[in-house]
Amino acid sequence: MRAKEMLSMLRWHPDHKEKEYTIVYIHRGAPHDERSIHLSEIEAFFTSDFLIIRADGMESYIPFHRVKRIEDASGNVIWKKRVII
Repeated sequence: MRAKEMLSMLRWHPDHKEKEYTIVYIHRGAPHDERSIHLSEIEAFFTSDFLIIRADGMESYIPFHRVKRIEDASGNVIWKKRVII
């Protein structure tokens, strides 16, 4: 399953609550080059390549290929990007 499919399922499935999930993505310049947001901060999915977030009053476009993992409220990883070498 790809990041977009997992995020879409979590966002729209009636059994999941948006604020219970954290998305960790590559953000160059941040500590460990990672930034995390809550699923509720996603404004929209733009085509099949980007998700749009609103943080600190600004709108940002995050490519799906930068999503590294998705965690539940307890910090358990429920989805992780598969690395192919």
